[in-house]
Amino acid sequence: MLIKMDQIKNLKITTLVENLAFPKYLGQWGLSFLLELVDAQDKLRKIILDTGGNKKAFKHNVRALKVDISDVDSVVLSHGHWDHTAATVEVAKAAGGGLKIFAHPHTFLPRFFTDKRGKKRKMGVPKGERLDEIEMEGGKISLTSEPTEVAPGVWTTGQIKRITAFEHALPLAEGEKLSIFIDGMELDDQILDDQALWMNVENVGPVVITGCAHAGSINTLFQVQKLGRFKEIFGLAGGTHLVKRSDEYLWKTVGEFKKIGLKLISPCHCTGFKATSILWQTFPEAFVLNYSGRAIKPGERPKTVVF
Repeated sequence: MLIKMDQIKNLKITTLVENLAFPKYLGQWGLSFLLELVDAQDKLRKIILDTGGNKKAFKHNVRALKVDISDVDSVVLSHGHWDHTAATVEVAKAAGGGLKIFAHPHTFLPRFFTDKRGKKRKMGVPKGERLDEIEMEGGKISLTSEPTEVAPGVWTTGQIKRITAFEHALPLAEGEKLSIFIDGMELDDQILDDQALWMNVENVGPVVITGCAHAGSINTLFQVQKLGRFKEIFGLAGGTHLVKRSDEYLWKTVGEFKKIGLKLISPCHCTGFKATSILWQTFPEAFVLNYSGRAIKPGERPKTVVF
């Protein structure tokens, strides 16, 4: 699928929730971004990617940031894990009905993690944030595995093709297992619902926003390159799931980032300290530390923050 890629006029990315936190905001194991932009038809838009893993922290940070989410146009869910889907109903309530929610068909299915002792725990969308509960608050849900235009010039990747030889969804120890129930059958979960947001920013270039990049950061960027016919990608912000990866895996990822020509790298959430440190040292000019409360405007260097 090739897409006629219209440019958006500008973009501001605000991290609503993330593991790290600037003072007065709350950190959590989870992720949520607010995108404020002027779309390809000159209309102001607010789009949220993911809604974090703790609704109290999400609501606290929204208040502390003095962000108005009553006029959010849409929510995109990158995948159906609890730490990315804990406050979707709250956004739908704030929007007062008619909020559009975009997700893959697997997003709201039951899923579990089984540890080495055989103990299962739920990994999916938490209770109170599921399909019927979102719809009760007026949310309009679109489930598709295809790339979808969320607003003029703003697209999801859809289900991402996994073409690299080294990337895989999650580093599991021996005896651990991810499972998903599809049509009542328990299957190995490859997290096929993983998707990202992307857009071409005028006078900047293509920018990709990820949730966890379970499909692989490089697979994700390759898909955007193909869909938009881009030679290079300007920016990547979001989770990369480089935590607990081998050194070989990390350095292969770094090598591909170099080839793709990234000028902005703002990893967070599931990236892990080791990988974050490597990315900072390898890309000192492109690297932007992310945390709850951080605002990034691609093409502008963020101000140095003193804690």
